[in-house]
Amino acid sequence: MPYSTIMEKEIREEPSVLDKILENNIPVLKRIKRYLENRKIDGVYISARGTSDNASTLGKYLIESTLRYITALSAPSLFTIYREPPSLKNKIVIGVSQSGKSEDVCEVIAWGKREGALCIGITNNQDSLLANLVDEILPCWAGEEKSVPATKTYLAEIFNLYLFCSILAEREDMFQSLKDIPSYIEGVINEASKIEVTRFHFMDRCISIGRGFNYPTAMEFSLKLKETSYIFAEAFSSADFLHGPLALVSHQLPIFIFLPLGPTYTHLKDVINTLREKTSDIFIFGFEELDSKSYGFFIPYKVSEMLSPLLFAPAFQIFSNKLALDKGFNPDHPRFLKKVTVTR
Repeated sequence: MPYSTIMEKEIREEPSVLDKILENNIPVLKRIKRYLENRKIDGVYISARGTSDNASTLGKYLIESTLRYITALSAPSLFTIYREPPSLKNKIVIGVSQSGKSEDVCEVIAWGKREGALCIGITNNQDSLLANLVDEILPCWAGEEKSVPATKTYLAEIFNLYLFCSILAEREDMFQSLKDIPSYIEGVINEASKIEVTRFHFMDRCISIGRGFNYPTAMEFSLKLKETSYIFAEAFSSADFLHGPLALVSHQLPIFIFLPLGPTYTHLKDVINTLREKTSDIFIFGFEELDSKSYGFFIPYKVSEMLSPLLFAPAFQIFSNKLALDKGFNPDHPRFLKKVTVTR
């Protein structure tokens, strides 16, 4: 089957990637769980960059809400530039890197090893420096990702984090729900391919809003719009947005909102009503239409708010790919960008 871009082809591979994770990574996670039963753990420290950092931000929400460990995202400069790293004793240290080549992420892992932490790597490259440093690897099983914007590797990273939490927290309900996600994603991709993006052809800036588990969703969507269509896209938590950035709203500034079914629904609905008083250019990624004024993409499956980022991701990835093509850009090869960016 021909695809419009390599990016679209790789998005359409996501269901099979998640199936491979389910087939291969569960024994590793059960081994980690047995090991931790005899260890004192007082927190989790996650190191990542770029798209992987957005995945890790979601990981913070997942780990703190299911495992109840205080979870922090690393400040790699403390390790690589300032040489004043924090203590990682009694921590789980997780390095998240699609390539496994990020030197600063590997530096955090190396320090964790010296401190006696349990170090885990989530990577698509099992022969990488990161994979060789860690105690356990959770592979992404995504195969080669040729398009510069990460799509299937992002979904693989967050799916690994969901699986990590479901098994370590003994959340059988969550684990069983994850088994349905690959087939749901296939349906979401097919439906999202029908989104009409032409109204955004001249968009050069926008705002993306989420709350809680979907604040990282808004962050990753903004990054995809920057990478593929060179749009100045800014992501906000809906709570933070009301504290000052609300003043930015105008009829020339499209707003995208991620609206799951769950605890944040009422709050986000109120935010949408507030925005409607000031602009009509609102696009909702949601699970049901609010009313006749709603415009957006509505996912034809019902999942918990916690799991909703897994279904929002392929929807906004397809949207980003379609918009880039509508604007006449090649999303596979964004200007100035390389597939692997090495930082210290």
